[in-house]
Amino acid sequence: MKNIKQTIKVAFVLFVLSISTKAAAQTLQVGDIIFHKSQSQQAAAITEASGSQWTHVGILVANAGKWYVAEAIGPVKATPLQDFINRGKNKEYKIYRFKHFNPKTMTTALHNAIKRQNKPYDIYFEMSDERTYCSELVYKAMLEVTGKEVGTVQQFKDLRLDGPYVKALIKKRLTDTGRELDPEEEIITPVSQMRETDLTLVKQYIKARK
Repeated sequence: MKNIKQTIKVAFVLFVLSISTKAAAQTLQVGDIIFHKSQSQQAAAITEASGSQWTHVGILVANAGKWYVAEAIGPVKATPLQDFINRGKNKEYKIYRFKHFNPKTMTTALHNAIKRQNKPYDIYFEMSDERTYCSELVYKAMLEVTGKEVGTVQQFKDLRLDGPYVKALIKKRLTDTGRELDPEEEIITPVSQMRETDLTLVKQYIKARK
C-alpha cells in the first residue's frame, strides 16, 4: 500500500510539473512579436495586396512590470498591450516567439535597436533609412540584434496590386503627389513575418465563428 501511495504521489508531482512547464511556455517575454487585424484606413489595401487580414505587427517590451508593444504608427511608440489588442478587429491577436532572440542577453540591444528605428511613418512602404513602417521596424530591429531575418523580403511586384483598395491607395499617396511606384522596391509584409518558420506561436485569441 505504501508503494502504491508513493507511486501516486510521484505521478501527481510529475503531472503538476508538466502543467507548470506548459504554462511557463505561455508566459510572455520581451521580444515576442504580436500581430493583429488592423482597422486603419490602409488596412483594406494591405489585406488586398498581401492576401491576409493580419496587417499590423509590433514587438513586446516591458516597463515597470507592465507590457507594451513597440509599434510604428507614426513615430515608433510604446503602446500598452491591452490598448494594442483592443484596436484590432474583434480584439484578435497572435503572439509569436523568435527562436534566435534571447531576452536574457539581448533586451538592452533590442531597446536600442527600436530607438534607432524611431523615424517618421513610411506611407510609401519603402525599405529606406529615412522612414519606417510596422513590419520594417520588426524586421530591422530583430536583424540588428540577432543577425537573423523575421520574414521574407519581397518586391512590390510580388504582391497583388490590381485590387480597388490598392489602386486607390497608390493613387492617393503616389500618383497624386507626382511619385511613381517602383515594382522592384523591396517590402516586408506582416503576413510574411507571421509565416516565418523560426517563429513559435505562444499565445493567441481568435473569436469563435458562428
